[in-house]
Amino acid sequence: MSPEIEKALRVKCIANDILELLMEDQTNFSEMDLRNIVELLARSVNDLTNIYTGLDEDHGTTLKATIAKMRIGYNTLNYGKMKQRLENESV
Repeated sequence: MSPEIEKALRVKCIANDILELLMEDQTNFSEMDLRNIVELLARSVNDLTNIYTGLDEDHGTTLKATIAKMRIGYNTLNYGKMKQRLENESV
C-alpha cells in the first residue's frame, strides 16, 4: 500500500473517531471548541479537494498537514470530554 493511501486511510480513521465522540449522548462540548473544530475540518476538506482536483501537487505533505489538523480537532473534543467527566466526578 502506498504511503498516500495509508495517510488517506488515517484521515478516514480520525474522521470516524471524531464522529464517535460527537455521537455520545452524555457529552456536551463548548461552542468555542466546536467552532474551532469546524474550522479545522473545513480546512481539511479544502486540502483534500485540492488533492483530488489536482490543484496541489505535493500530496504527501498536504495529507500530513490534513492529518495534523484532524488530530488537533479530535484531541480538542477528547479533552473537552475528559474535562467534563472530571467536573462531573468532583461534584
